[in-house]
Amino acid sequence: METVFDALKAMGKASSVGLAERLDISREEVLNELWELKRNGVVDKAGHIWFLAGEGESGVTEEQPEQSEVPDVLTGEVEQKVTADMMIEFIGQEGAKTCEELADKFGVSIRKVASTLAV
Repeated sequence: METVFDALKAMGKASSVGLAERLDISREEVLNELWELKRNGVVDKAGHIWFLAGEGESGVTEEQPEQSEVPDVLTGEVEQKVTADMMIEFIGQEGAKTCEELADKFGVSIRKVASTLAV
């Protein structure tokens, strides 16, 4: 007989209703098992969707980027974290600079410069 874990592994991600239908058991039984698996760190959930721990909703294992690096969603490139303090220190050393000059210096977009300094 297929377990809740086996069904979720095969499905990748699923709601408790979907798992109950697949296993032909009550939703309450599925939820009890899912919460037990979650307490043990085996599964996780986002909203009403359950998935194996360490995997995102897409079913692909997620690797966290380093704290100082954040991937750009559109280009997939990784930008180094630039803080307002870094920019202010540079302006203090070099004098007044435009957003374009700061963006070139730190390798970020003009929009990133403006939003960083606005905070």
